[in-house]
Amino acid sequence: MNRHSPVVAMLWENWRLTRVEAAQRLGLGIVGASAALVLSDNGAGIALWILLAVHWMFWLSISKLNGGRFLDGYKPGFPLYLLYTRPVPTATFVGVALAYDAISGAALYVVSALVVGAVFDQPLPLFSAALWIVASRLAYTCCQWSTQSRAVQWTTQAIIGLSLFLLLNGRMASPPLIEFSTIESVLMVLLGVVSVGLAIVGVARQRRGDGVATAPRAAGSTGYPDWLISLFRFPCPTSSATKAQVWFELKSSGLPVLTIGLAIAIVVFLLFAISIPIVPMRNAAVSGVMFFAPAMLLCLGGNAFGIRRRQGRTYASTFEATQPYGTAQLARLKVFVRSGCVLVALAMVGISVWASSSLLSAWGTWVVAEGKDTVPGLLRMRGRIGELFGGLTGQAFAAQISVALFAVAAMVASLATFAALRARYPRRVLVAAALLLLYGLVLVLLLSVGPNGITWLLLNAILWATPRIAVAALVTGTIYLTWRSFAERLLTLRAACGAILVSVACAAAAQMFRPTDAVGMLLPALLLFAISVLTPWSLGRIRHT
Repeated sequence: MNRHSPVVAMLWENWRLTRVEAAQRLGLGIVGASAALVLSDNGAGIALWILLAVHWMFWLSISKLNGGRFLDGYKPGFPLYLLYTRPVPTATFVGVALAYDAISGAALYVVSALVVGAVFDQPLPLFSAALWIVASRLAYTCCQWSTQSRAVQWTTQAIIGLSLFLLLNGRMASPPLIEFSTIESVLMVLLGVVSVGLAIVGVARQRRGDGVATAPRAAGSTGYPDWLISLFRFPCPTSSATKAQVWFELKSSGLPVLTIGLAIAIVVFLLFAISIPIVPMRNAAVSGVMFFAPAMLLCLGGNAFGIRRRQGRTYASTFEATQPYGTAQLARLKVFVRSGCVLVALAMVGISVWASSSLLSAWGTWVVAEGKDTVPGLLRMRGRIGELFGGLTGQAFAAQISVALFAVAAMVASLATFAALRARYPRRVLVAAALLLLYGLVLVLLLSVGPNGITWLLLNAILWATPRIAVAALVTGTIYLTWRSFAERLLTLRAACGAILVSVACAAAAQMFRPTDAVGMLLPALLLFAISVLTPWSLGRIRHT
């Protein structure tokens, strides 16, 4: 690196910050697009949307330097504020950072599209998609960096994001093509130029101290804004430590999750209602329904332990780490309170979707592709879902609620465990994720080749060995974690017996919907028990090491 060139130095700094995320996005995009081409009849279109979804967002590893969480858009403002003290013009370091963000994202998309297209002999759009990614990244990064007001950030990002999505969705063609007119291409170029100019002006005001910053909020256990945490006020019970801890979990994360779930439920109903007179909003309504449930489960159910990240550092808050409360009991309370709130939020969204689907008959005719009306198919799907749930007995309904509760609890515990292990062992988790992505890519490539001599034998060998290796690792890991939990006094005999009973009961309840043999029942019970042991152990790694 030429130390006398500040531009090269800044590019090198940006690369060092984003290289891990770039590898993750590249691998995830190639594996996801390849899987779509192999497994789906409309694989080319799905693969294109996967690649766009992976690469259109600005670099999160840079934006998170300001602190905050992805769920609330991170803290607005220029994240590379250490450059303020360097004798470099504002336009230079802002322009370099913006150019790196936009061009690197588009380049990763082009590389992914070329690799997937070459392997599967399926051409994907390059220049038009890259232009859209550059315009999107420049606009979103400008909204993120040029202001320190969260209201301005959210409002402008929502308007620009919706406009760019509708533009892209209206220019999709089959086979997968993106056809922008000359005027639309010029407008996207102008959007990028204006975004660069506004970002330079906004960062210059921050550099001089003229930008009016919003009042910094104290970071809560899950990073929710103060106004959302303090929306419901009720006194903390002092009769027992358990009640006080439940109060803290509800105040810091549980009630905000319920509030966000209610807001999403209202938004879903409004989208379906607005779609009656405004036909283009119907795509947003239907795709929003498919997106909200998994997004809520991953975003609202993640990080139940309150792991924080700032300036490349991942850690647990001092308050969380020094509470005079047992690690196993603390982990159990955190997981079950968050799981109950997430399940109620999902139920509210589900009820809203069911009520909103009754408005489908008012949509009239909705032709999406190939001249087919989509509304009758959606109404038939609604009827089948109604018959499915309407025919359940009281016992089956209770068993279904129990399975849903423990499934959500297992997901919340898994996400919390992953966040804790990534904070404590970042390199090992990164290596494990890279190996998993590599395995998926190899499997997809072998499936794309088909029955062809040694390739088919290798695929059969991998498919035969994978479940056996997974079961052996699950059994061995569970035994080791149980021993370590007893040795570190994180687990008692009573708690272990309770975890075993709950795991078996949940697996037995699942048998009512899809009966299997004894091995098929034992594996889910063993998996639930492994999660119940791994969760307090991972929290103990954060609190005591």
